[in-house]
Amino acid sequence: MTYKNDPRRITAKFTSICSKCSCTIKKGTQIYYWPSDRKAYCLNCGEVPYLQFRSAAADEDVYAGTGNPYCG
Repeated sequence: MTYKNDPRRITAKFTSICSKCSCTIKKGTQIYYWPSDRKAYCLNCGEVPYLQFRSAAADEDVYAGTGNPYCG
């Protein structure tokens, strides 16, 4: 299950700066975006936290009885 403020991978709509390493993110490149705090991360900095979030969300779905642990 996904929610409005879940982080997601998107295409940058404008040039910005990575919230962790301060590198320049150019318009049109893939980024990880956290809507709850409105932060953007480059692919290098955002991948691990994003995957950790998705794993925790999948665990919660299984515990709630709405997810299937055997299907991707």
